[in-house]
Amino acid sequence: MGSLNKAINGDQLEVMLLPDSHSFQEDDEGGDGGRILYRASFEEFEESYVNYQTTQWILFSLLLILAWGVGLIMLLYLPWRRYIVRQEFRSRELYVTSNAIVYKVKRPVFFPCFGATRREKHMLLPLVTDVVIEQVLCLQEALYGLKQAT
Repeated sequence: MGSLNKAINGDQLEVMLLPDSHSFQEDDEGGDGGRILYRASFEEFEESYVNYQTTQWILFSLLLILAWGVGLIMLLYLPWRRYIVRQEFRSRELYVTSNAIVYKVKRPVFFPCFGATRREKHMLLPLVTDVVIEQVLCLQEALYGLKQAT
C-alpha cells in the first residue's frame, strides 16, 4: 500500500477491498495471481483516433491563428502531439478479472521529456449493475459504458 505519508485515493481503496489485494497490486498482468478472464484490444481504432485528435488540434490551432496568432506555435507542436496521442493510445489496457474490471493507461505529459502519468481504474464486478453499448452516428464507433450501483 505504500507509506502513511501518501494520500490514498478511491481507486486504491477499491483495490484493497478485493481478495488477494496484495497480489493484485504486485502483479502487473492482472488480479488474483494473474488470472485474466478477458482482455480488450484497442489496436483497430488507433489510426482513426489519432487522425481525429490531429484534426481537432489543427482546427483549434487555425482558430487561434485567426484570433491571436498563437495557433502557429500549436501547428509547430503537431508532430509531438501526434506522438503523445499515439503513445497514450498504445498504452491503454482493459481487462476483466474474476473480481474487477481494470483500466490502465500510461500517458505522456504535454512535453514527453517530463515523464508520464499513470492512471489505473478498478471497478468491482459486484458493483456493476448495467452495461450500455451505444452506436454513435458521426464517429461510426461503438461507445461502451458501465453503470455502478451506489
